[in-house]
Amino acid sequence: MKNKRIIIMLAFIVVVFTGCAKNADPKDVATAFINNVIYERDKEEAEKYFYQLDAPSQADLIQDFSELFDLSKEQAKELVTIYQEQLEKETSFSVKMKDSQAKKQEAEVTVTGLDQTNFDQIIDQKTDEELVQWLKNKGYETIKQLEDIDKISDEKQLNGILKELNALTDKDLNQIQFEALKKTFKELKAAKEPRTIHFELELDKKEKKYWIIVDEEKRFNELLDAFQG
Repeated sequence: MKNKRIIIMLAFIVVVFTGCAKNADPKDVATAFINNVIYERDKEEAEKYFYQLDAPSQADLIQDFSELFDLSKEQAKELVTIYQEQLEKETSFSVKMKDSQAKKQEAEVTVTGLDQTNFDQIIDQKTDEELVQWLKNKGYETIKQLEDIDKISDEKQLNGILKELNALTDKDLNQIQFEALKKTFKELKAAKEPRTIHFELELDKKEKKYWIIVDEEKRFNELLDAFQG
């Protein structure tokens, strides 16, 4: 799961970044772009600078989360909402324009993204906790953690628990995983160390009232990867 990464919004390929007026402050342009793509805010501000932003929509994110975690669209929508809330709450960025030649402006973006270094381990832990709760709901209140099952000496009780586990349906497993994912996403916190990303804004050689980002796909992937942690 770690290799699949989490923020599927980060999988967008190309953003057409042309359309800010020549006299626009490049720092405002870079800031509006990040706010619009990462946080889905300042849309009107972004529209002043870009004639097209080919970023993923809410529906795209829901579809991606649904496929990645094998969830229904309703479940994926709830998970996307939680994820975006954590992005808004926990992450931050600042933009500094470095001294450069007039036709090319370099943005230095310092990003404090989400900390997902232990995401897989936390998911496993939360899944175990949800499974324990499922057993408690079945009447096995003495089970505090899955390891307790190995310590049960009462053969009748042990057989009952094993029977319940064997009877788990795909629907049960899906719900257990979904609850674990929700709790894991709600606990995502800001990374301890920020990351610095650089990209360049350059005047379009043909239409000088517009700007482009140099090596846009590579730069955008670096930026978005920094937010996802």
